[in-house]
Amino acid sequence: MAAPTTLVGSPELKQPVTSSPPPPQLQLLYQLASVPSTTKDNYRSFGNPCHAIYFNYKTHRHLKQLLPLAWSHNPLTTLKLICSLLRFEERDCFTRRPCNVVPIAGALGDFKDILEVLYGILDVNAVRKRRSRSRNLWFDYEEDVIQKKVGSGVDISSNTRMIDMARKAVEMYERDQDYQLLHERVSDLYAECLKSDIQNLKKYEKQKMENVNAKWCPSVDSFFDRSTLLCETIARKLFPLEECKKGNSVEEEEADYVSRVREWLMNEVLEPLRKVIKEGYEEKYVPYERRGEDPRVKKYLMCVNSKKIEAGAMLPHQIIGYVNDRNFRELAEAQWKAMVEEMYSKQGKFKNCLAVCDVSGRMSRDPMNFSLGLGLLVSELSEEPWKGKVFTFSRNPQLLLIQGDDLKSKCAFMRRMDNQDWDGETDFNKVFDLILEVAVKGNLKPEQMIKRLYVFTSDQDFDDASANSSKTDYRTIQSKFKEKGAMCVLGYEQKDEAIPVALSAEQGVARMTGYSKNLVNCFLDNDGDVSPDHVMEAAISGNYYQNLAVVD
Repeated sequence: MAAPTTLVGSPELKQPVTSSPPPPQLQLLYQLASVPSTTKDNYRSFGNPCHAIYFNYKTHRHLKQLLPLAWSHNPLTTLKLICSLLRFEERDCFTRRPCNVVPIAGALGDFKDILEVLYGILDVNAVRKRRSRSRNLWFDYEEDVIQKKVGSGVDISSNTRMIDMARKAVEMYERDQDYQLLHERVSDLYAECLKSDIQNLKKYEKQKMENVNAKWCPSVDSFFDRSTLLCETIARKLFPLEECKKGNSVEEEEADYVSRVREWLMNEVLEPLRKVIKEGYEEKYVPYERRGEDPRVKKYLMCVNSKKIEAGAMLPHQIIGYVNDRNFRELAEAQWKAMVEEMYSKQGKFKNCLAVCDVSGRMSRDPMNFSLGLGLLVSELSEEPWKGKVFTFSRNPQLLLIQGDDLKSKCAFMRRMDNQDWDGETDFNKVFDLILEVAVKGNLKPEQMIKRLYVFTSDQDFDDASANSSKTDYRTIQSKFKEKGAMCVLGYEQKDEAIPVALSAEQGVARMTGYSKNLVNCFLDNDGDVSPDHVMEAAISGNYYQNLAVVD
């Protein structure tokens, strides 16, 4: 069906207005903008503009400077990073390639984002104000701006602003081919999904209707509809004019046709689908105390008892979080054993490695579990004479054999390692001396020597954790271990960062920051040898990224 030459909109749009200059053309194709020399130096120092976006973008303006270089460097990776960053609310940077907007939304299934992209073109400032408001506990995004009908209670200024935006939408649709393309592609996606939902509703009734797209389709006369006129375009596609004319000899005005199909969109499509959503929600979220035992836990425990547990179902720090929970203790123990067996027996990871574990008083719950989980895992996977051992994080570090018969008792032992003389740092020279002492006493061969030392600490800079500079310490290591083999030191800081960081090794010392699922999986999958490429690729390697393609 061909796109209409114009949008009709509400009757208010026909009222005369004072003349104003036409809206500027939407600049949709990237041009390599001139970038300040200091910014270019930052790109060169980071080495890869895609890395700079993922690890180091700081502001909206900074991101807009990085994107042109990233598009030139690797378009597909840049597109995947755009999808990854959608959750960080940088949507309005990405309207410059309209051909890619709907494939992104189709792949990720995030309809809210494409609504914001379309609306943001008409009023960027209003988008930012609403995002700020949406952080308010009492603001219901879905209800307030998508489904709720804008009624007579709206103040005059707000109503006037929506009318002005609707006029702008009509003008841009008529004059700007790129905006028209974006508007049509967004409405295509909604129309296709709603048509599929209605067919499924008729075929299956309430079955197989968990993912209903009507939740994110704007209601007729809602905030989004009044501003973008999107419902008109969706309704035209669901109820084409040619089909509406069948059996009707009376010719009607286009405005009457638009009014009629908008009403059908609401009454015959959105309301029936939203009724299913509401009923499904009420059934799905019945409190567990009314159901009896949590069926998810029961099912998982049955898997454990029948030895069908998945070794990678939980990460080490997640398992540690349940060792003191009487309801989940058995599950945590079984999960831990399965994970260690899978990684140790079948994959042979983390051989000849040791960990320095910070369990000091400054460690909050998540960083503590993280340090305990990865420290204990490394100790159990290492080979003799290092197996089962861990270093204390202290100015006078000790190499201790972890005591305990089960996961709970081992964690309790490690928690007691908190040494009062740590003073916010550890002496790595003493750590290396202790390693060398074990090597000399045991007359170890080079292949038996520690290859990597992991330092799991909290929210301080890795350099600050060392009594000396980490690079200075490493030069000392190189000289001491000249005959026994080289060692790499990895400082892993458990900062609660939105974007995880991994910096390449400099003089044998590497650093990682964050405890996101992707970063921990990267660490485990790559035997602790994690580069910036590993981290970035892990973040954009999910199944929903695989169907993305640059189409313009």
